[in-house]
Amino acid sequence: MQLEYLLVTYASSQTVCADDTSIGVTNHILMLPAGDYTISLSGVTTVPASADVSLDGTTVVHPQVVAFT
Repeated sequence: MQLEYLLVTYASSQTVCADDTSIGVTNHILMLPAGDYTISLSGVTTVPASADVSLDGTTVVHPQVVAFT
């Protein structure tokens, strides 16, 4: 299983969900198996409401970045 790296940014620390499952908190690099995910934050209203990502070819130095406001 290949692990990929995801960085979800937000102004404060919030719970990050991938396909409605909690995977960690914002502003920290998260590791997930390669694949397609819908990323959202739990308990806050964000723009965008969610983001569809395809994790492949990331590194800890160059993670996939998803920014919420």
